[in-house]
Amino acid sequence: MMRFLLVCVLMLCAMPSWASITDYVVKQWNIKDGLPSQSLKSVVQDQQGYMWVGTQFGLSRFDGTTFTNYNTQNSPFLPSNGINKLLIDSNGYLWVGTKSGLVVINPQTLAAQEFNIKGPVRDILEDAKGSIWIAANGLYYVDRNQVDLRDKANELVPIVNATVITQIVGSVSQMALSPEGIWLVNDRHLLRLTKSASDFSKLRLELTAKVSLPERLAQTIVHDLSFLNGNLYLASELGAYFLDLDDELRPFPLPNANNSAVYKFMSDTNGGLWVSTYGRLLFRAKSGEWQWVEPSQLDQSIWFADIYRDSQNNIWLASFSEGLWLAHEGRIERHSALSQMTEAVMAISQAPDGNLWVANKSGIGYFDLNKNFVNKIPSALFGRATVHDLQFDGSRLYIATGRGLFFYEQDKLYSFPGRALRDNPVFAISPSSKGGFWIGTGRGLYRLSYGGLTPFAYNAFLGSKFITYVLDKANFGVIGTSKGAYYFTDRGIEKIGDQTSLESAYITSVLHIDGVGILIGSLNDGLFYRSLQGHWRQLDAANGLPYGSIFSLEYDETYKRVWVSTMKGVYRMPVAQFKSEVSSLKVEEVISSFDRQLDGKASQCCNGLGHDAVAMTDYSIWYPSLQGIVEIPKNTELFGLNVLKPKVETLTTPLRALTTAALGEKPLLDTDERDITLKYTAIDYYAPNSIEFRYKLSGLDSDWRYANARREAIYTNLPAGSFLFELEAKRQGEDWDRAQTVEYAFVVPQRFDETIYFRLLIVSGFILLFYFIFWVFRAQERRKQEVLEALVTERTLELRQANDKLGQVNSQLKLVSHSDELTGLRSRRFLFDQLPKDIEHFQRNAQSLQAQGKSLVLLIINFDNFSRINDAYGPIAGDSCLQQMAALLNSRTQGSDYVARWSGDEFLLLLRDFKCNMIDSYASDLCQAIALNSFQLPNGKTTNITASLGWSFYPLPLLGGQVISWETSINLADIALHQVKKRGGDGVANITFDKQLDAFEFEQNSNVDQQLGILQSNGLADIKVWMR
Repeated sequence: MMRFLLVCVLMLCAMPSWASITDYVVKQWNIKDGLPSQSLKSVVQDQQGYMWVGTQFGLSRFDGTTFTNYNTQNSPFLPSNGINKLLIDSNGYLWVGTKSGLVVINPQTLAAQEFNIKGPVRDILEDAKGSIWIAANGLYYVDRNQVDLRDKANELVPIVNATVITQIVGSVSQMALSPEGIWLVNDRHLLRLTKSASDFSKLRLELTAKVSLPERLAQTIVHDLSFLNGNLYLASELGAYFLDLDDELRPFPLPNANNSAVYKFMSDTNGGLWVSTYGRLLFRAKSGEWQWVEPSQLDQSIWFADIYRDSQNNIWLASFSEGLWLAHEGRIERHSALSQMTEAVMAISQAPDGNLWVANKSGIGYFDLNKNFVNKIPSALFGRATVHDLQFDGSRLYIATGRGLFFYEQDKLYSFPGRALRDNPVFAISPSSKGGFWIGTGRGLYRLSYGGLTPFAYNAFLGSKFITYVLDKANFGVIGTSKGAYYFTDRGIEKIGDQTSLESAYITSVLHIDGVGILIGSLNDGLFYRSLQGHWRQLDAANGLPYGSIFSLEYDETYKRVWVSTMKGVYRMPVAQFKSEVSSLKVEEVISSFDRQLDGKASQCCNGLGHDAVAMTDYSIWYPSLQGIVEIPKNTELFGLNVLKPKVETLTTPLRALTTAALGEKPLLDTDERDITLKYTAIDYYAPNSIEFRYKLSGLDSDWRYANARREAIYTNLPAGSFLFELEAKRQGEDWDRAQTVEYAFVVPQRFDETIYFRLLIVSGFILLFYFIFWVFRAQERRKQEVLEALVTERTLELRQANDKLGQVNSQLKLVSHSDELTGLRSRRFLFDQLPKDIEHFQRNAQSLQAQGKSLVLLIINFDNFSRINDAYGPIAGDSCLQQMAALLNSRTQGSDYVARWSGDEFLLLLRDFKCNMIDSYASDLCQAIALNSFQLPNGKTTNITASLGWSFYPLPLLGGQVISWETSINLADIALHQVKKRGGDGVANITFDKQLDAFEFEQNSNVDQQLGILQSNGLADIKVWMR
């Protein structure tokens, strides 16, 4: 495929003589970029600037970045996916000829109208009156008044009947418009139809010419018929033909075509003729000279079905097998060699008389007024040495070479005398602020003045004697070497760099800009600059520098730009950014190594180093290159001359997707269309990826949203109201105050439930309902009062007596079932009856209690090694200890708190309305009190017993903690208690949770131990243990 790049560049040789074939950039798009098919048949441009492409798998619209594809699945207006021909008429409508019929589309609104033409449409033509002619299985005609899609929006207009031209029998393959009428090709003839009536409201045609096709031509495929520059051309599988003055078809000779298939003719604005053949592109200039692409440079399987020149003089190529191609003119004369000189240029300099002097392999010379190279000093005179620098001193020319210093004066070349420069390579010649010149050599720096050649006073202090660049100002100077840079004055010399890699960099260029600072370019370490504050900073690829190897720096005072040349290209930077700290460079690439050139390889510009890597004239910058000289106008526009025109393309909701043109100005959306997507673009085919967008929806957004290269804005759940969508587009590196703006307004209507009438209705309804309920309630209460008053007196005494008896019985039963016989504490059964009531009490007052930092606390206490008491002193002693523990625990309660015997040697203490921040101290104090308590034994002795405690809150301190049962809280307290037991007892433990843990997630697993283990492994739960 790389060989095919030659096509799109070489064909541009047809441009005027001042244009170079290397002035053009080539691009290609295929299915990887969004095209529905590699096989294209037709390409056109609409009045908005979009390119429309007809493929074998549907219709596609292109804005430079995105292909929007239309097919029979997503677009009801297409009769077939196979597109044969496209035409944009004078009204801006898009005519689409398919394999199954014809349709015309309004590209802005996508309104469409179909015609009753069946079978394949092969060609479409618009005549001078705006009427449309269609070549299909016959010839058809559509008057311009039959089509009007201006007021239609995204709808299919009923099918319209096209007029059948009965004079033509059989199918028509191609048509062409000439001043005398319409030429067409049918099965066996070339015919011309002319309107015979002066009244064009009536269609009256006359057959004014009939030319028989040669036998072989009649049996093959005709691809194109074109009337160009006064001649009629026919393209076919057998080659090209033209109609001579005797109305006979004759073969049209094409260079190196060998009667191969011809597919397309096109004429450009300069009178040139373009011809697409099998495997070749041919061009004949107005002078009659042919140019073409050699077969060895082009894959034989690639050819073009269509060639189209758009409004910006870009050339679009629709390939049968390799997608869409574009060749557009660059904005510089890239590698244009003066006087056809294409050999490598080593140095360039401007003489006082304005002539450009260059050094190349053949010698040193200048260009005359006719831009012819005049070689004044053949390279043999200076031993064919490499030239590093050229410097004028009036009429004298100093020449720095690899074999020493020469000077040229009065048409004679002289070798500079003296031992210092004999066989000493000279790399730089620079003017001295005190008169004369600095001579930078491979063995140090010298100053050349009228008194002769003297070595630099501080040569001994230079870390490298290889001098590459010298900048000398009135108050200071900078010396560049192969290993760093030095700052010098009359008082001394110092190395510069501030501990950056500048201290060891190979210096190629030094630039001082008044009011900005010093910039230094290096070969391998990027760009360095010294700010006005005196600090050195290094800039490389991380800061946006395109290439690391810098060959030259040049300042353009007129446009305030720094120009940078490298081996791979040229870029420029606004100088204002160097007045402050630079983190991200603003860079405009002028010549890019990624531009495909004549041979499909990366650009090879520019190769000059040091002082003579650039020459600046009034309007241009000149660089030496491997292929002659590159001229770049200072004011060159990199992205085309047209201003960006952002546009909002479509507004999409869950209910529909319409173009903004179809919706009209400030459309009123449906009440349920609250989620919208606005798609936008800025059509550009030069550098679409350099476009940045930002947008703002007034009425919702308070500030701009920066979308960068994204081309859609999504808003959800919009409120009712009037909105203005503001869109801005600019190039990368530009400031937003230079951005282009477009606006689009729309209205989201109120639903009835959002209106004030609905609110008034709701309020009125509530008032009436409340009044009605109150009235009914009062009426019922009065009736009940009357009945109840009659019964109250009679039943009061009976109920009181029955209640008294029942209360006595219940009290006795509860005492028996809710008390522990041994300790007198509450029993486990009491706990199961009472805890739900306590929880209900807590939930009723939850908001108030939580505000006070209070909660329910479930505390389980278990004797440590209680079995040793029974074993050592008997069960009576054990029971006595349990009774004493009960008394101790009761003494630690207050208010509505209570203690229950949970199991044999285990107690449960319920603390109601307890301050959460005091539970840790309460539990540790209780543990301490138990351990310090002396338990009396029946034998009169005492013993000390420790206990393990575990506690838990209810509800748990989780999100939605009340969904977890109190049984789980007790279970967690018991798990915490066993953690103390594992550590030997005599301590307190509880389980803590992450505050963001959702209680519903915790409750999903019925196995608390397993769930707790998972939470601990994820860092969402922890067991807090305190040992006495």
